[in-house]
Amino acid sequence: MAKDFYETLGVSKSASIDEIKKAYRKLALKYHPDTNGNKDNPEADKKFKEINEAYQVLSDPQKRSQYDQFGHAGFTNRQQAGGGAGGFGGFGGFDFSDFSQSGFGGFGGLCDIFEEFFGSQLSQVQAELSISPAQAVLGDKVKVSVNGENIEFEIPAGVQDGTSFRFPGKGKAYRGGKKGDLILTIRIELPKRLSREQKELWEKLKDLDKGGKKSWFGL
Repeated sequence: MAKDFYETLGVSKSASIDEIKKAYRKLALKYHPDTNGNKDNPEADKKFKEINEAYQVLSDPQKRSQYDQFGHAGFTNRQQAGGGAGGFGGFGGFDFSDFSQSGFGGFGGLCDIFEEFFGSQLSQVQAELSISPAQAVLGDKVKVSVNGENIEFEIPAGVQDGTSFRFPGKGKAYRGGKKGDLILTIRIELPKRLSREQKELWEKLKDLDKGGKKSWFGL
């Protein structure tokens, strides 16, 4: 059965060039040998070659027009008959001469994909925010400073220890000033020493648990 490049990229035949690029970038990240444990995975390797072959054609207006007109078999035969850089000769029917052109260079290129993917990962900042049990139970509004960014943050009532919140654009800068995300993780800090009033309060909470009424902290 002849291949359908549109099906390979998961787009419609009326898809715009931006939609084709977006689909290619997503699939390239998913099936690239260096991501998602795809190393030595023959199925992923085959899929990666197929999506690149499809992108080489659909991202080029002239090739796409010929492909739409003649279909996969007719297009391939015409390209092979014509020879040169426009063909699909060589390894797996994939034209490596296009690596630095429409396939892997520029906006839709693989270098661009990995620069964005790994750049956003490396620019991501992770931090912890210690709060009191009272803040965890009742919620609170706090101001925190992380990586030079001042952030006003509203802690939701009943927040659990280990809960993380994402703040887009509050991480480190990368790629022309674009910033990654800040991941802020809540840590509930129990007091090491209790005043008499605090101890009495904790004992009341403990009694509530014994009475079958679960307290907020489960102690």
